[in-house]
Amino acid sequence: MIRMALAAMAALTLAACNRPAIDAADPWAVLHPWDHGRPGIEKLDTGVEYVVVRKGDGKTPAPSVRDRVEVKYEGRLAKEGIIFDSSYQRGETSVFQVNGVIPGWRDGLQKMQPGDMFMFWIPSAQGYGERGAGMQIPPNSDLMFQVELVRVLSDPWPKALPWPTDASDIVRLPSGLEYRSVESGPSDGASPSDTDVVVVHFEGRLEDPDYQVGDTFEEKLDSSLVVSTYAEGEPKQFLVSGLTPGWREAVKLMRPGDRWMARIPPQINYGDDSADRIPPNSTVIYEIELLAFGPPQPDSLPPAP
Repeated sequence: MIRMALAAMAALTLAACNRPAIDAADPWAVLHPWDHGRPGIEKLDTGVEYVVVRKGDGKTPAPSVRDRVEVKYEGRLAKEGIIFDSSYQRGETSVFQVNGVIPGWRDGLQKMQPGDMFMFWIPSAQGYGERGAGMQIPPNSDLMFQVELVRVLSDPWPKALPWPTDASDIVRLPSGLEYRSVESGPSDGASPSDTDVVVVHFEGRLEDPDYQVGDTFEEKLDSSLVVSTYAEGEPKQFLVSGLTPGWREAVKLMRPGDRWMARIPPQINYGDDSADRIPPNSTVIYEIELLAFGPPQPDSLPPAP
């Protein structure tokens, strides 16, 4: 009996040793189909499973649920291996708020640090469940994702609402524009001019929304939100000369890589007019991230926000 047990253990050890190593250049080649018994698989209480493909330097903390993350990723149906979404194929990164993604991603991202690459197996209940998602993800589909965490964008809103006008790091300009820097790009970077097109991520909230007594900070954030490209998942492009005066002044002071919190009063924004969810005579606090800028393409002049 002892010899049989030892032989079985030896066979399991040999099988584990014979499993090919995971290549970060193509982890799918080894990890699909998903092997729930593979050594190194970590299992969460929710049923989500993951394996570490590559570790970063471990110097930057993992994101919290209120943070945003910049990621590269590819998602496939776990059974068929069919790709339904891939930032690799688009040749770009994507930015998401951790508490705005499917539960499997939300829990998994909080296990990662910048520079890490994980492979996830996400059961249907932690993905899109019985509803599925469009034509590409059928109901009750288990999913697999390759995810690289590029960076964590810390949440700037707790320090921006209410707006700290008298804080020492607030820059106040004669026009009424006020801003503070959250992150800075390279100091030798250039700034856009009126004739440039800017590529920006941004989120805006009313300075004085209709709060209810007893609202939590999260509820106040939700009620004050008027626009968010982060929630939409893609940045926007605008011709600088077509922006409102406050926006135009702000982006012309920024360099690619800069992320600012900016308070734009109505006289340099929309004034007596309304704009989408922004009522007339409203002061708006914006988070603005300048990703890039350049001359407009001849056949494509984007509209102002």
